Parts: sequence; C-alpha cells; structure tokens
Amino acid sequence: MLSARTLVAALALAVAIVMAPASAFAPANGNSRPTTSLAVIGPKQAATMERLKNPAKFESTIQGLMAQKGLTRGQAEKRYGEFLADPDGFALKAAEEQRREKGYKDWIEQAMANSDDPEETLRRIKEFQKVNSLKGTAIMIILGAFGIYYNSVNPYIPPGH
Repeated sequence: MLSARTLVAALALAVAIVMAPASAFAPANGNSRPTTSLAVIGPKQAATMERLKNPAKFESTIQGLMAQKGLTRGQAEKRYGEFLADPDGFALKAAEEQRREKGYKDWIEQAMANSDDPEETLRRIKEFQKVNSLKGTAIMIILGAFGIYYNSVNPYIPPGH
C-alpha cells in the first residue's frame, strides 16, 4: 500500500499536469526570446578571438557587413560578435526583427502568408502543436509515475533511524 505522503505527491502531480497546458512554459508573446548561448564569452570577446585567429577573414566580414547593411565599423563588429557568440540566438533574433518589419504578429501568421495553401499550413501547424503537446504531457506523466513508484519502493529514511 502506498504511504500518505506518496498519495499526496501523486495527487499534486496529477493536478499540476491537468491544470498546466504545455503553452504555460512558452512565452506569452513571440517577442521574448531567451538566449541560446551558454554565456561563456560575450560578443566582444568572440569578435576579438576571431580577429586574432584570422585577421583577413575578420576584416573581410566586417567590410562586407558595413557595405551590405550600411553599418559603422563599431556596429558591424558588434553585430558580427553577437553572431559569433550565439549563432542560433542571432538567427532567431534576426527572423523576429524581419517578421516585425513586415508587420506579422507571429511566426504562424508569417508562415501562412508565405504559403501557397494557408489553410493547409495552419492545419499542419496546429496538428504539430497538438501532437507535441500530447507527447510532452505523456513524458511528464510517465516520469511522474516513475518518481511516485520509486518513492513508494524506496522510502526516505532519515539518517540515524
């Protein structure tokens, strides 16, 4: 038989899973993106290391950014450093800025506008979100059930008892 503590933990886990949809863990709007970097080094350090490692390539890249984007040298070095420090975050931020410039409220609206069949695109996105929400919920339930089982089989015994 399960202990009272185990039953309370199981009930709390069940309530938490039922009450919290998977979207509770995502930002409310598409504007807040956490960084994808480990923050070991910053943009300035990344740019400095690249400049020391390969000065010709660094200079070529900076000159290209200045010409293509109309940036000052400082702005180009900052932008390239941000890319070097966190390429994935840089790409997400650039896509978000592009989406905002074109007037789309979120990525779903942009995907539908760029699609030949917007209704089918929306259907596929919604299905993808539903399937992955169910997968996430299933994983939480399985891990929670395993934790409850492990707790019931191996109860905590304080030292000295």
